[in-house]
Parts: sequence; structure tokens; C-alpha cells
Amino acid sequence: MLRLFILVVEILAAVVTLTAAGIVATRVFRGVRHRKRARLAAGPRRALLAFVADNGEEGSHDLVAIPDDAWRAAEPHALALLGKLRGEAHLGLVSVFLRRGTARAALGRLHSRIRVRRARAAQVLGDLELRQAVPELCRLLTDRHAEVRVVAVRALGRIGDPAAAWRIIASLDRADPIPSLLASHTLVQLGAGAEVTLSAALDHPHARVRAVCLDALGLLGATASVDRIARVLKEDAHLDVRISAAVALGKLGTRSALEPLTLALHSSRPNALRAAAAKAIGELGAPSAVPTLAVLLDDAAFHVAHEAAHALRRLGRPGTAALEASGSDHAVEALALSRVMKVEVPV
Repeated sequence: MLRLFILVVEILAAVVTLTAAGIVATRVFRGVRHRKRARLAAGPRRALLAFVADNGEEGSHDLVAIPDDAWRAAEPHALALLGKLRGEAHLGLVSVFLRRGTARAALGRLHSRIRVRRARAAQVLGDLELRQAVPELCRLLTDRHAEVRVVAVRALGRIGDPAAAWRIIASLDRADPIPSLLASHTLVQLGAGAEVTLSAALDHPHARVRAVCLDALGLLGATASVDRIARVLKEDAHLDVRISAAVALGKLGTRSALEPLTLALHSSRPNALRAAAAKAIGELGAPSAVPTLAVLLDDAAFHVAHEAAHALRRLGRPGTAALEASGSDHAVEALALSRVMKVEVPV
């Protein structure tokens, strides 16, 4: 029995020794590899920084001529720069990546079985702003992994092709959709060319999709869609969507939005909608709405009266006069905030 015990201890000691040796060897190997990569990347990194400093006007041929092993070592740094640059420097570095075959390789990795590779490839194509990649990136919007879908959406926003709008909108109508704020931000990045698609999507059967599209239309400043948004404000079956419509009309800032927002203030409407409409009217900056908002200062619904008071505060002198004449608690609060905001902060 003692002999067996000694044998077990010796085996365990051998295992511990081998494990420790393996850890040391791995660390040594990684250290050697890191130093080698750092030496290989040193020259290309200097060339990259010089290229960027020159705004991409000189040095592209030198970057293309860098040996493959040195470029692979410096590529993470180059990709990090690519995501931060704008203007001529960005276009110049994109040209270098295209000539080195980076886009072609990234398009191929979009079909990788490894999700991290798919996500990284999507990010590279987005940073390259490669429009040819839009169909393949749209395909990733149905990827089974949420992180891949998120990176694909961000890449499509960076590219900014309005043709991707409908596929992004469709990706919201699934069991595990992309975050609403990310979708809104991306749809806005697609520009005014996406307005028609967003307006058409206000007929989508999914309430979440309609709300996201309304948010994007408001952020885009889609004034041509005011009538369509006003119809949603009046007729949509979901309260959250109607509130999103009121918010969007406030962001658009057009006087034609005043009438539908005023109608939404009626006492027969839900209080949450009335509060949102009052706030939106304040954002419109229409002094003609002062009498309507002043009546709401004594409204029984706290949030309605609160938003009406702060809307009046944003309407300048006519709104301030209405607040001073009211003397309600909400008016006093809004006036106090107005005075605080006017106080100059000492330098």
C-alpha cells in the first residue's frame, strides 16, 4: 500500500513538473514570437504613420511593397488606423488594403465556420467602406450568432449604402433582433436615400419595426415624411408607436407638424402620448402654441403639465410670460430652471 502511495505521489510530481515546464515553454515561445512580430512590424508602422501624416498623398507604393510577413505583423495597427481615419488619408489607406488583397480575403472569411473570423471580416469590410460587400454583409444579418449580426449592421452603417435599409429593417423582425438604438443609428448613417424605405416600413406589422423607423426618420430630418408620420400618430394601434411618432415630429421641426401634435394633446388621448406631444411642440419652437400649452399647466396628469411647462420655457419670451402668469408649481419649476440656465459659469 505504501509503495502504491509513493508511486501515485511520484506520478503527480511528474505531472506538476511537466505542466510547469509546459507553461514556461509556452510563455517563452510567446515572448519570442511577440518580439519577432514587433521587429517585423516596426518598419511598416513607421511607414504607415508617415503615410497618414502626409494625408495619404505619398508612400502608398512603399506600403504595397512591404513583404507579406512584415505586413501581417503590422496589419492590426493598420486596421486600427483605418477605423479612425477620414478624408484623403482614409481613401489612401483603403487603396493600399485593396491592392494588397485585404478586401478579397475578408470577403472569403465572411463564409468562415468560425464566428470570430466572420465578425472580424465584416468589421474590416465596413472600415474599408466597400460597397461591393453590402450583399454579403446583408446575408450576415441572419447569422445565428448575435455578435456577428451586430458587427455586420455596424459595417453596413459605415459603408452607408441605402440599398441595405430594407434588410436592416427586416432583421428587426426576428426572435433575437439587433438592438433598436443600433438599428436607428445605422439607418440614419444610410442617409436621405433610405427615407423612402423607412416611410414604407411604417406599414410593417411589427410595432417595434415601426418605432425604430420613426426614430430614424426623425433623426434624418425627413421632412417629406411629415404627413405619413402624422397619420401614424393619429391611427396606429400601439401607444408606443404613436409616442415615437410624436417624438419624430418634434425632431423634424417643421410647422406642418404642429397641427397633428396639437390634436394629440386632447384630453381623450392617453396621458403618455399627450406628454410626448407637449414636449415635441416645445422642440418645434412655435410661439403660436403658447395658449394651448398654457392651458395644460393645470392638467390633472402630472407628466402632461410638467412637459407643457418645459415646452413653454423653450418657446422664448411668449412662453416665459405664460409661465409667469400661471404661478402653478410646474410653471415655477420651469422658470427656476430657465434662470439657472441663464447664469454664466465663471471661467
